[in-house]
Formats: sequence, C-alpha cells, structure tokens
Amino acid sequence: MTSIFHIYIKHKAGVTEEQIKAKMNLAVDWYKYSDTNWIVKTTSDTAKWQTRLKPLVEPSGALLILPIDTAAKRQGWMVKSFWEWMRSDVPINKNKS
Repeated sequence: MTSIFHIYIKHKAGVTEEQIKAKMNLAVDWYKYSDTNWIVKTTSDTAKWQTRLKPLVEPSGALLILPIDTAAKRQGWMVKSFWEWMRSDVPINKNKS
C-alpha cells in the first residue's frame, strides 16, 4: 500500500542535494516544494524513512516526517503541478523544485 508523507529535512553540513535526492528516489515518487520540504509517495513506513534520512541529519540538522491523510479535506495555494501530482497514481518526473 502506498502512503504519502511530508518530510522536512534540514541536512547537516557537508550533505549535498544529490545525496538527499538519492534517498528520496527510494520512494515511489516525490515532490520537492521548497529547499527543505518534500512530499513522498512510498510503500515504506515513517520508521524506515527515519533510518534512511537520519545519517544526513545527525548531529546538527533536523528531520520531521508526518503522514498525510489524502482523504481529509485540504486547502492551500500551491502550483497546479503539485495538485496534479497529488491526485496522480502514476509517478511523474521526480525533478521538481
């Protein structure tokens, strides 16, 4: 079953964008909407994501992983491509930013 998580990651010094993307590419799909915020579609749970991302964060960064309830009412002002991605069951190009 696919879940959707919001991931906030403030990496430690020396970690590159490519290293973070390599971990995010383990998801079914992802959408990056700011320097530190990602939405991932995944078959893994939050504990697995913490294990994957923790080495990129400790000791001086920050990490927050929250499930998104797609059945809940939602509101917001995001670009059209984000809402299309959220509604899509098919992975779209991962090179968002």
